[in-house]
Amino acid sequence: MFENNSSLLLSRIITEYKLKFVHLSSEDMVTCVKTDAAKSEMIISGAFYNYAANALRLEKNQSILLVDNANSKFYYLTIGEIAKKKLVAGFRAVEIKDDIRKREYNCFISVLKGSSNEEVAERLTELGADSVFFFRSKYSQCDISQEKIERLNKIVLSASSQSRRLKAPLVKRLVFEDVANKIQDPCARSFLMAEPSLYEGMCGAGQTASGPLEALKTESRQVINIISGPEGGFEREEAIRLLSAGGPEVSLLNLKNIVLRACFAPQAALAIIKHRCGDL
Repeated sequence: MFENNSSLLLSRIITEYKLKFVHLSSEDMVTCVKTDAAKSEMIISGAFYNYAANALRLEKNQSILLVDNANSKFYYLTIGEIAKKKLVAGFRAVEIKDDIRKREYNCFISVLKGSSNEEVAERLTELGADSVFFFRSKYSQCDISQEKIERLNKIVLSASSQSRRLKAPLVKRLVFEDVANKIQDPCARSFLMAEPSLYEGMCGAGQTASGPLEALKTESRQVINIISGPEGGFEREEAIRLLSAGGPEVSLLNLKNIVLRACFAPQAALAIIKHRCGDL
């Protein structure tokens, strides 16, 4: 597969299940990887070594696809020497074309309680979200700190490795008005998750999702936004603000008689929408 320098296709690489994907942050690329270009070798230590040796249990001659996530660079590594607290691997840079990704999927999640934010970020990564934005709405019972955002970024890097992605999603905190501004893109189609009582009370205030969901099969929009509320759902005025911000390009999405937990609703929505788009 890696016998030449031609561009490789992701659809082919992900079928090679013995090939391990490892995403590293810019910090880990600096602290855990030292490159000897003359010998075409990488010396792996620190947290990367611990993961490779103890979690992946790599052995001599096994291979890794190392993803420098910050710079979108890819390296094919073959494990050579295995020493105490370090690995030495031969490497070369490779080009990989993502022939699977068709659209951009952005998820806007109102901050949830406890570890639910970690769960939703991890699952949305596995389902192929390109970004996960957290924001505080009126019924949010807590906020999210920058330290938590940093932890979530580590979680999505790990989830990207496990789910064999070429790029981890962007994770960031926004304020409510940032969400309203971002969904104004006329090239995007946005779906606002609405629990049953809100949906019934507002079905005349905005376009319902049945038409736009069907249209996803044929329309050429390249950006899809999903906006999901906290455990108590969206306050009515917030929902109206979001619907009005994007105009006819924002639709209410309701799963009819199915009521899901706040941490699972955006996952279900992303799976349904990607399936409608032909991306799942």
